[in-house]
Amino acid sequence: MKSAPFFATLSLLFTGVSVSAFATPPTISRVKRQTRSRGRTSSKSSTCGSKRHYYRGDCRLCSSSSSSSSDDSPQINPNDLESDEERRRRMTLVRQIQKSFYSDGSSSSSTGIQKNSTKGMVTNVPLWRVQWTELPGYQNVLNCHVAHYTHMFQGVVNGRPRPWYFGHVYLPGGSDNLENPRYRLCEDGDSDAAHVGVLMKVSDYRQLDDGRLLLIAQALGRFRIVDATQHAPYAIANVELTPDRELIQQYYPAALDLVGADEAGIGSDNVKLLQAVAWEAARIAAVNEAMHWETFEYRNVYVNDTLTGGVEVSPIANYDSAEVPTTAFDAESAMRDYIDTAAVESSGIEDLDGPPNDLDAASFEDAKREILNIEREVWKDVDYLIQLLGALNPNGGVPVPTQLLGLLPSDQEWPEGFKLNAYVDRLKAEKAVVGTASKSPFVAVDDAAPAYPDLRRAQRLSFGIWVLLDSLLAGFSPAASTRQSVLELDSIWERLDAALRGLNAINTAAKEYIREELD
Repeated sequence: MKSAPFFATLSLLFTGVSVSAFATPPTISRVKRQTRSRGRTSSKSSTCGSKRHYYRGDCRLCSSSSSSSSDDSPQINPNDLESDEERRRRMTLVRQIQKSFYSDGSSSSSTGIQKNSTKGMVTNVPLWRVQWTELPGYQNVLNCHVAHYTHMFQGVVNGRPRPWYFGHVYLPGGSDNLENPRYRLCEDGDSDAAHVGVLMKVSDYRQLDDGRLLLIAQALGRFRIVDATQHAPYAIANVELTPDRELIQQYYPAALDLVGADEAGIGSDNVKLLQAVAWEAARIAAVNEAMHWETFEYRNVYVNDTLTGGVEVSPIANYDSAEVPTTAFDAESAMRDYIDTAAVESSGIEDLDGPPNDLDAASFEDAKREILNIEREVWKDVDYLIQLLGALNPNGGVPVPTQLLGLLPSDQEWPEGFKLNAYVDRLKAEKAVVGTASKSPFVAVDDAAPAYPDLRRAQRLSFGIWVLLDSLLAGFSPAASTRQSVLELDSIWERLDAALRGLNAINTAAKEYIREELD
């Protein structure tokens, strides 16, 4: 049986907590304790003027504080004797020097970040290796104070025009282990380093008067590190974008046809090799599909849009109905471009990974049907959980996860008693503005973009649902999982299945609690 505070945690989470409070390697079994401790001072803090800074590895979050700290042997920094106006003038000069330094190519981090849509790669990606994992579809505030990462991010935002990309990779211990041989990248067989991370985009940033960088970052998609070109003071790597298996599978039959055509020019009758080229072409198509929808899937959030001056942001990135693509996605062109390139640059195609051994090229429709069925089951369990919370608190309002409701399928006949669709209809009718720390218009995805693929909607839910689950699954299966293991699952169905098992466990506990309360 779970105690009443457990269900209070449920209610708090449904109002929209920020994952920016995560402070440790994000195992699901530990996040519940983190949720309870939000707002309390961490074990490592410092006081600067009227602000108390709470460290999270290589970043820190700021909150107002009227308290001050004393030091038995105070060391006076001459800058502390400046007037506000003197400080502003000095920092203006510092920022001008920084922009000049990073924009003229003097910094290694200011050049070379490139998306290669033909090969599905991003090269020369600066990596932010920290002790927690981000998931695609999320957004966060990074308050950067560590020198080497401040240097890295200055190069990202000043070294090239938007979009500003970097990589987020889990590293136990954060910067303390950057030069630890145990976590060195791309060391065959001798490294415990995570090589699966997330491509991030800086939506907006602000440099504070003390030199720190405040960045709003959005997690776009998963990648695999192919090779590291720099290890210290921070890592730089070439990464391969890795869409989910089902998103690749949908294009595989067409890719096989293109590769098998006489004009493909691959120059081989090796069936395994041709299948590997076709699978790679299908991956390229899936990567380009993500690029096609990126501006719709990720509404830019600016520091001035937040309710707290950029210190906090709503945890789930919202869609932008003003950025729906006006042209259809052309998967065939993306695959042809890759196949033509492979025919000319034949070296390396022998090393390509082929399709999964259990893949049936004709089974995509079955796989899609299974995903949409389990997507429906997840929504039914979320709806049931909300109703259980309402039974526990009949005199209060029923909390609704507005960050996720825009993903509710519009073409479903929901069972009797299902309530979430009524909430969505109300939000649409009211033209609601949603979010906890950053407000934006509510977007019902199916209505805003009728051509938006069902699989992409289900994929977004398969990641987004963990803003709920990783805070609540202590003691339940799959409680032993971590955010990193969720990230490394390469299947939409597998993530939704894990989420469904977690929701079932939570709902069972809630029903038992209600039954005991009524007895």
